[in-house]
Amino acid sequence: MKKMGNIGIIITLLLLVVTAIVLLSLSFKKLKSTEVGLEYNRVNKVLDDAAKNGGLHVGPPGFRFIKFPSTFISAELPSGTCVSQDGLRVDFRVSFQYQMPAEWLPFAVIRYRDFRKWDEIVRAAGESAVQHSCALFEISDFQNKRGIIQDTMLDNLRLKLEGPPGSINGDGGVYARAVTVQLNNLEVPNAYKNAISNRQSAEEDISLAINQRRQALIQANSTLLAAEEDAKRIKDTATNEAEVLLKEADLKAQETQFIYEKEAETLLNIKNALDLSSEGLLSYMSNKLYEEAPRLKASMMEPADTSFSLAGEL
Repeated sequence: MKKMGNIGIIITLLLLVVTAIVLLSLSFKKLKSTEVGLEYNRVNKVLDDAAKNGGLHVGPPGFRFIKFPSTFISAELPSGTCVSQDGLRVDFRVSFQYQMPAEWLPFAVIRYRDFRKWDEIVRAAGESAVQHSCALFEISDFQNKRGIIQDTMLDNLRLKLEGPPGSINGDGGVYARAVTVQLNNLEVPNAYKNAISNRQSAEEDISLAINQRRQALIQANSTLLAAEEDAKRIKDTATNEAEVLLKEADLKAQETQFIYEKEAETLLNIKNALDLSSEGLLSYMSNKLYEEAPRLKASMMEPADTSFSLAGEL
């Protein structure tokens, strides 16, 4: 009897040791360096209010960690379409990165229970931010404001994930911190592309026509200027020639006037010197003329009486 009692004691002790070992093993849980966890007591249904980082942790027997990644999480939204401000559909492909802040983990677990459900909500919020951002821009902006659109998507993503400015612990959002957004692709409708292409072609044709018109105007102006220069040159030449002719005529007139004045002065001197009357002076002038031109035949009208002799005829 005593021997059996000792065996029972030993068995009991062994059971206690095994139980202690099992309980002790159930009291240790490990988190990876890339994880953050929230302790949950499955027996008492108690959730810890502080997140724990990577490492080995001890807790009540049978507890577990509700685990979330502590690193950046990448999400690639499925390719889809959004509607621009002017009502046209735009194909897009967007990816973004987000993170679970350790201090926000208790609030996220209370609302979404685990990582899987929280991650689904975050991705849905990301797609909502993209759709909302598209609606802020007209279709033409998607070709020349890509960087601005991407920044707008990031701002709206922060609003959806983190809540409005000034919110505490991510309230109003989904308890996630937005990191970056990549706008990998944007495709506007083919009809819009064709319209833009046609418009550019029309603008090029208009520009070509304007250049041709400008060249024609330049050529016409050049021709007009050349004609004006020719007309001016011809006018200047004619004016110069007229001035020369007028000057020559004036000089000739002065010369003729001078000659006749001198002849008149000479005749007056002869008349006075010889004491001739006007008729006598005319006779004197006739004799002088016959002397200079002996073969001259002339008829004189009255009142002058003219006599002459021809050289060689006596």
